[in-house]
Amino acid sequence: MTLEEKYINELYSLKEFRRLLELKDIINNKYKKEIISFKTNESMYNEAKLKGYLTEDITNSFIKAKTNLYQMEEVKEYFKLESFINKKLKDDFNDIKKSISNKFLTQNEFLKSCK
Repeated sequence: MTLEEKYINELYSLKEFRRLLELKDIINNKYKKEIISFKTNESMYNEAKLKGYLTEDITNSFIKAKTNLYQMEEVKEYFKLESFINKKLKDDFNDIKKSISNKFLTQNEFLKSCK
C-alpha cells in the first residue's frame, strides 16, 4: 500500500469524514426540493448579475432559497464537518510543505557554504 493510499484510508476512517458522507446522502435525498430551488435561484442570480439586469426581486429570491436550505440542521452540520476536514487537509499539507521547505533550506545553506 502506498503512502497516499494509507493517508486516504486514514482520512476515510475518521468518524467526521464518514458522517460527512452520510450527511451528503441525507441532504441530497431529504432536501431535493430545497436544493433545486437554491440551484435555480442561484443560476438566475448569477446570470442576472453577469448580464447586468440584477433586480432586488432576483436577489431576494436567491437569498430566501439559500437561507431556506442552509438553515437545515443537517446542512449546518455538513458545513461544520466540511470545514473540519478542510482544516485537517490544509494542516497536513502545510506540515508536508514545511518538511520539504526545511530540507531545501538546509540544502541551500549547504550549497552557499560550498561557494
